[in-house]
Amino acid sequence: MYEPDKDAADEHWYGVQEAASYLGVHRATLFRALRGGLIVADRTTPRGRARFRLATLDAFRDQLRHQAATSQEHAYAPMAVLAKLAGLGRSPAPAEHSIAVMEETVRLLCSSGGNYDMALVALCVPCESDPYALKTLAQCGLPESLKASYTYLRPVVPFPVNVVSRTGVHEICEDISAGLTPHGTAQRVLTQSAISSYAVYPIVSGSGASRAVLGVLAVCGHAPHKYTEQEMTFLAGVADALSTCITQGSLLTGLDPYNDFNRLTPETTLGVVSHLLETAYARTRCPEAARSPMLSVEALCNLVVEQSHALTTWTYGFSPQDCGNTVNTVDATLEDGVLRQYRSNLQSLVLRVSTADSLKREQWQNKVTAVAFPVPLPCGQSGAVGAVWPGVRTAVEAEGVVLSTLASACSLVSQYASGGCD
Repeated sequence: MYEPDKDAADEHWYGVQEAASYLGVHRATLFRALRGGLIVADRTTPRGRARFRLATLDAFRDQLRHQAATSQEHAYAPMAVLAKLAGLGRSPAPAEHSIAVMEETVRLLCSSGGNYDMALVALCVPCESDPYALKTLAQCGLPESLKASYTYLRPVVPFPVNVVSRTGVHEICEDISAGLTPHGTAQRVLTQSAISSYAVYPIVSGSGASRAVLGVLAVCGHAPHKYTEQEMTFLAGVADALSTCITQGSLLTGLDPYNDFNRLTPETTLGVVSHLLETAYARTRCPEAARSPMLSVEALCNLVVEQSHALTTWTYGFSPQDCGNTVNTVDATLEDGVLRQYRSNLQSLVLRVSTADSLKREQWQNKVTAVAFPVPLPCGQSGAVGAVWPGVRTAVEAEGVVLSTLASACSLVSQYASGGCD
């Protein structure tokens, strides 16, 4: 901390670091406020350093509080967010509250003026297959279709959040229809999600050679939006405060980069397995199922896609014919040829595995993981089931459990319909 300056009258003067601490904001935020004219230093030292009186800081803080509480202008909302984030440093157990504070941050950003309809805080979690991968820490308003498309297209397609995590430079688009994003496919995905404007800021720690990008803060709007200098100052200040939130909350070492909505957790796996068995049992008690066994198998495949986040499935050896899922959780207009290729490759893998002795896993294009499971069928025949899941998965025990149960369920409804061996 800077040593306090005193004039001839022994008045206390606050340097930038001490002033920022008093206001409860990051020092970089105060520097930006100075450059933006939001606060004026009472005097400047011969070396050009700003100094403030206590009365000036109190007036600035009161002004910000008043504006955040009474103004309908979104430019003041981030200061309310900063007040929330500043309180984290005074918490006795920041690790327990950091995620909750970030969730409150994105909620405030989306509820304080109408310019932002979506907000995201994400942590950089580089891996071998995607050096600019991101893990969501908190989000508000993001549609499920956008999340699914993002997961499906990474790491081949660069989205603005990935570009900012790579360059460490903020990116602003005030009207997506007037300017291209770094990749045409990403622009189409954002447009399909009704995003017309966005701003992405890097969350960084350190400076100079030690500067490192920890993650990103992104806000999006359904309508075009002109970002003012004051608004950009505040958003950058939120990103600065989030850096403290991440480091003090020990989130850099406490997160599993694969623990996202696509992962098969024990709870998800148990739910999928239970629903497969319940559905199969219900089908055996349905007279219509005996007349249309293929529809029963398709229903089981659809259940796996819908509840385990698989991209596609395929079964082989179950009467009356080989089949897979009929639902598509990925936008049908998005890279449909790639999805067809995945299904074609999966069919070949399932056919090969039908004569194997154990489960087989393959990774395609460092984007997806295909798993196939052999199934011994009655009457000495052989079959197999398989599915493709997004992401690179080195451990597929949960996926194997889901496929094993799918095979049992398909065998049950198939035998019920055919009446057993001829």
